[in-house]
Amino acid sequence: MTVEKPVKNLSLSPTPLPGDALLCFSPSWLSCSSSSLLVHKAVTFDLGGRTFLTSFNPPRVVTYFLSCDPFSAEEVTRGVDCPMGTSGSLGMFWGDVLTSRFLLEKAKIHTPTTLALLMPSEQTVLEEGTMGGLELVHLATTVKDDLNSIRNKVDSFLDSETMRLSDKVCPILLSYHFPSRNFILVKLLKLVGPDLSFRVCAIVTRSPQNVPLLYKMVCRVGASDTPLSHHQSLSQSLETTLSECGFTDPALAASIRRLATNTALDCLRVIMETEASMSSESRGGLSAQTDMIGVDLIFTSDGSTIKPVVLGFHPSLCLQSSIPEQRTVKEIFDRETEACRGTLLLTPFTRSQCYLMQEKTVLVVGAGSYSKKFIWEAAKHYKIKILLVDSDPKHFASKMVDHFLPLPDLPDHRRDDQHCIYICDWLSTSGLHPDGCVCFWDDCVVLTSLICDRLGLRGSHTMAVGIAKEKSRTHLHLLSSFHPSVPLLSPSPSSYAVPCLHVESALDLQKAAQGGQRLFPAVMKLEYGAGAVGVRKVGSLSESLAHFERIAGDLREETDYPGIGLGWGNAMTLMEYVGGTEHDVDLMLFNGQLEGAFVSDNGPTRAPTFTETAAQMPSGLAPDKRAQLIRAAYHACLGCGLRDGVYNVELKMTKLGPRLIEINARMGGFYLRDWILQLYGVDLLMAAFMIACGVRPRLPSATDLPARGHFVGVMCVVSQHLQALRSTASPQRLRSLHQEGALWLNELAADDELIAGEYEEPFCNVGVRDTCSRERACQRLLALCQGLGLHCPPRYDLEYFLSHFH
Repeated sequence: MTVEKPVKNLSLSPTPLPGDALLCFSPSWLSCSSSSLLVHKAVTFDLGGRTFLTSFNPPRVVTYFLSCDPFSAEEVTRGVDCPMGTSGSLGMFWGDVLTSRFLLEKAKIHTPTTLALLMPSEQTVLEEGTMGGLELVHLATTVKDDLNSIRNKVDSFLDSETMRLSDKVCPILLSYHFPSRNFILVKLLKLVGPDLSFRVCAIVTRSPQNVPLLYKMVCRVGASDTPLSHHQSLSQSLETTLSECGFTDPALAASIRRLATNTALDCLRVIMETEASMSSESRGGLSAQTDMIGVDLIFTSDGSTIKPVVLGFHPSLCLQSSIPEQRTVKEIFDRETEACRGTLLLTPFTRSQCYLMQEKTVLVVGAGSYSKKFIWEAAKHYKIKILLVDSDPKHFASKMVDHFLPLPDLPDHRRDDQHCIYICDWLSTSGLHPDGCVCFWDDCVVLTSLICDRLGLRGSHTMAVGIAKEKSRTHLHLLSSFHPSVPLLSPSPSSYAVPCLHVESALDLQKAAQGGQRLFPAVMKLEYGAGAVGVRKVGSLSESLAHFERIAGDLREETDYPGIGLGWGNAMTLMEYVGGTEHDVDLMLFNGQLEGAFVSDNGPTRAPTFTETAAQMPSGLAPDKRAQLIRAAYHACLGCGLRDGVYNVELKMTKLGPRLIEINARMGGFYLRDWILQLYGVDLLMAAFMIACGVRPRLPSATDLPARGHFVGVMCVVSQHLQALRSTASPQRLRSLHQEGALWLNELAADDELIAGEYEEPFCNVGVRDTCSRERACQRLLALCQGLGLHCPPRYDLEYFLSHFH
């Protein structure tokens, strides 16, 4: 299979579109030009599943290559730099029975007891000796010259303690890629089941973060007295097979499945660790690695213990075995199939897209605070060139990017039109030609859209971004009765909005109250604010006036509190208060299409300021409720005109359905990028870069990727945790625990920002990831925070904050 560079309106998809997934049946259909792999002819598909034999002139660039027969395309792929899911060299390496069994036994993974007799002419890196159940013997002469010595070796092997209970052995002649012939004797193992024997075929895949994942597990069943092969029977589930063998206890069946799964995953870990130490030449390509492989294993029993034994690796045969023979089988396991699809395709998609983005140039407007440090590190890792504009000429990020433009007046967003012209002129005079322009700092989203419009780069329209930036305008726009850009959305985006009032003076509040509007209870916040700074619940006109006067006196301009939107002014919005649980939905939109959505839950906010306390991912809501949140967030973005970008949408789930809080027209902050990357293997940062450059960030599933565990985290704030942050939970201690894997730390401020104030944002987020359940994650996190001194009831009661996730 080859996956080629997406052309306009076409991209990677689990349902192949023209120009996405291509099938090449002959190496002659491919060629190598410099370090690029090109495809000249291939089988293509349309949406209805019809196939076409298509020739490409000029040939197209392959961005990911996976060979079902790794031996066939060895020469044509040698020296290319496109990602490969295997290679001829790797296929031969892992297909060698002795090599694979030696490495598995070295890792304490059981394989059949084996005696290997290697001819003198054989060139092998394996040394003579015993490794677990594998014995290697290098013969000094040929078989004819030393028949007695060979007979003694075989007799000794058959008389060994491990072979005494065996009725049969299987002699195997190895000659498929060696110039000489080598013999191995393998113990035939007693399989689980009285009359039946079965072989488990497990397909394991490598995640984008190099984590082994199970894609599919099926069984082949046969008579107990005959050898089993992939071609002798149809596949069926492990549970069905165990039931037929007399193992009807569901708990035992689940235990055996876990045993098989863990063994298969351990095998892929051995493969990844081995390949990490191999040279690119030994792997068969600069970017060649094993992304998926089949593990053949059986179960043996000594009467009291059931043990998995790995027979070997078979990439293509096991993959064929895992495909259901009938559609009805697929329908029965529909939920499992959806998860499997994500497991199988995510790494090819990700590697293909990262290859496409190498050497792209992206203009980033606004460096942001210390919490954005990961952006510049990740861009370097992805080989993306960054052009950065920021107001601080000494910003730490200026030394981490390729080109830097200091613009001291950048925080004055009343001059965004002038800033746009100045930045574009700098690009022109410097000979810089960005492929995309993006912003991760809330203050600069409108300026970024102006630059995109002026340079003809992909991005949402300036008016749409402006609507999202001004909180009351967002709701008032959605409450309007007609949206010409999205006339067919149902329900109407207006159903998610709540009444709002734009407040620039105390008179605005008084007039609204005198006009008979029902204003309270309400939430009062900065119109262009960020980080929940200045947010407060008010229950009356007098409370709202007092809060407005306090904000007007304390937060007037950018220098009073940098980074919370005061460069836009300190106008406020009064929003109707709605109850319910609070959630974040992080969206990936390309050309108005939903490409990805991830839902997280927030714990109860600290009254009356609404600052965040705790969060969990994935959401604990029922699937239909999660779907409602995703639909509401998606339609709210479309209703405002946002069509291209990564957006963070804050909502509440009420008894009457989702209600919008606000739309952040940029990637979500705090811990969200890290959590989504770790749980789902999707990098929102890369998605933002891709969309800005006009590359569609396709996923195997937009809304149903399987999560690999549960994250739960709590916010640390200086006003409540200053003593702990200076002692038991110092930044240095937290970093050390993060490195050890005891917790997940997201640093949101520099060490020298340990200063408490009336208005504050979180200092850091401390989280725990658990592979089993959110309940265990909550228990572990609470115990950890108690030890660190971060649990401070009643003023900062983490047990209460986390109780909402049980």
